[in-house]
Amino acid sequence: MKSSHFRPTLFALLCSAGFLQADIVTLKEGKKLEGNILSENETSIRMRYKLTPKIWDEKDIPRSDIAEILKQSPEEVEIIELRKVVPTADLMSAEKYEALIQDRLRPFVNRYPGTPQAAEVDKIITQVQEEKEKVVAGGVKLEGKWLSPEEAKSEGFNIKAFGLLSDMKEKEGAKDFSGVMKAFGKLSSPQGGYIASVYYPEAVELALAVLAKYEAQIEQMIRDQPALQKAREENEKRMIEPDLSRFKEAVAREKEQWKAAFEAERKLEPKWFTPYKYDVASLKSLSSNIIAEKTRLNGLPLPVIGKVNKAIADMMRADAKASKEEEELKKMGEAIVAGETAAVDLDNGSKQYYGQIFQAYRQRYAYAQQQLALIPLQKQAQAQADQAAAGGSAAIGGTAAPGVDARMAAALAAAGGGAAQTAPVAVAPQTQMPVAGTAPATQPAPGVAVPAPAVAPQAAPVGYPQQQPMVAPQPAPMAMEEEAPAGISTNTLLLIGMGVIVLVLVISMSGGKKK
Repeated sequence: MKSSHFRPTLFALLCSAGFLQADIVTLKEGKKLEGNILSENETSIRMRYKLTPKIWDEKDIPRSDIAEILKQSPEEVEIIELRKVVPTADLMSAEKYEALIQDRLRPFVNRYPGTPQAAEVDKIITQVQEEKEKVVAGGVKLEGKWLSPEEAKSEGFNIKAFGLLSDMKEKEGAKDFSGVMKAFGKLSSPQGGYIASVYYPEAVELALAVLAKYEAQIEQMIRDQPALQKAREENEKRMIEPDLSRFKEAVAREKEQWKAAFEAERKLEPKWFTPYKYDVASLKSLSSNIIAEKTRLNGLPLPVIGKVNKAIADMMRADAKASKEEEELKKMGEAIVAGETAAVDLDNGSKQYYGQIFQAYRQRYAYAQQQLALIPLQKQAQAQADQAAAGGSAAIGGTAAPGVDARMAAALAAAGGGAAQTAPVAVAPQTQMPVAGTAPATQPAPGVAVPAPAVAPQAAPVGYPQQQPMVAPQPAPMAMEEEAPAGISTNTLLLIGMGVIVLVLVISMSGGKKK
C-alpha cells in the first residue's frame, strides 16, 4: 500500500491548531458522541460532535442525560492512527521504512516527549528499524511472513506476481477498475507475465469480480450518455455571450484532453482505458472488451492451474539447494512429478506450455543430482590433498598407489580441481526420476555438466492471449562447480592433467640424477 503524504500534513495542521483534543460523551441511553466539548457549566455542556463519519453537528447536552465524559489529550488521539502502521505492509522498500520513521513516527516523539504515548511510539520505531535492516540485507516480507535473502531469491518470481496482485487490490479499493485490469494485464501478459505463479488463480478471481462491477458501471454510462449529451446541448442553447464562447471553449478543451489521454493509454494497454461519459463509441468498445475478457477468464480451469502452479513454486524453492542437499533434491523431483501429473488434465496448448517448464527443470534436476553425487568424492579428495600437504600418503582409500607418492597425489588434486585421484573416476549415473505420463528424460552423460536451459514455449495455452508466444519463468542460473570446456569431459581433463604432471616429475627426476 502506498503511504499518503496528506495524512501526516493533516495531523501536523490539526496539532498546531489544537483540534486534536477529542472528547467522548456517553449518554445514559447508551449512545456515544465523539468530538470536542466547546463549553460547559453546572447544568449542561456544549459539544461539537460527529453526526456521521463526515458530518459534524453542534448542540447543548443536559448533564442529566450524560452517563460519562471521557476527555482525550492530543497524543492519545494521534497515536490511534500511528498504532495502525504495525504490522507493516508487505513488500515495503527500505526507503518506505525510512520515510515512515522520519515523517510520521519520529515527529510524534519530538512533539510529545516524556509521555507514555511517546514511549510506545519509540518501541514502534525500533520494530520498524529492525524490519528495514532485514530489507537492506535482502529479506522480503511476503503475506506477513519474513523470507531470508536466500528464500527471497528462490521466491523472486512469485514475489513479483504478489506485488502486481497487491496493486490490483489497492486499485479495487479506490474503485479504479481500469487500473485493476491494467495491473492484471501485466500479471497475465504472454510476454514477461506471471501465469505460472501461485498468485495467478487469485488474480483471475479478483479480475472476474472487478469485471462484473466494471461492466455494470459502463452499461449505466452508456444508458446515461444520451441524456447527458442532450442536457449539455440545451444548456448551450440558453447561454449568451460571453458565457457561450467560454462554455464552448471549455467543452472543446475537455474533449481534447480526453483524446490525448485516451491515445496515450491505448498505446500502453489497448483494451483498458479511462471511460469518458460523453463518448459513447469508446464506452461501447470498453464494454465489448469487458465481455470478451470475462468469457476468456471464465473458461480457465483455475483449480487445475492452481495445482500445477503450486508444484512449480515447490520445484523452484527446492531448486536453490538441490545440488547440495539430498532432501531438497528429493522435494524437487516430487514437485516435478506432481506438476506433470496435474497438468495431464489441461488442454493441449497448456500441456505444451507447462511441459517445457518441467522439461527445463528435469535437466536442472539431473545436473543437481550429479553435483550431489560428487560431494563425497570432493570431500575425500580434499582430505587426501590435506594429508599429502602434511607429508602423508594421498592414495585413494588410504592405501598407497604404485609409483605415486604424496607430492604426486597433491599435484593430481590440484590439476583435477580438488579431486585427487590416481585414475579417472567416472560418476555413476543416478536413478532416473519417474516421469508422469511420458517417457523417461535422457540422462546426461556421466561427468558432463548440464547448462541451465532457457525456456521459451512456442505455443500459448488455449484460453490465454494468442498474439505472442508465452514465456515461462526462467530458471535461475545454476553454479557450475565442475564445468568443463565444451566437448571435453571432466575425466578427459583429469587424464591430460595426469600426463602433464608425470612428464614434469620425470624431467625433474632426470635433472636430479645428472646433478
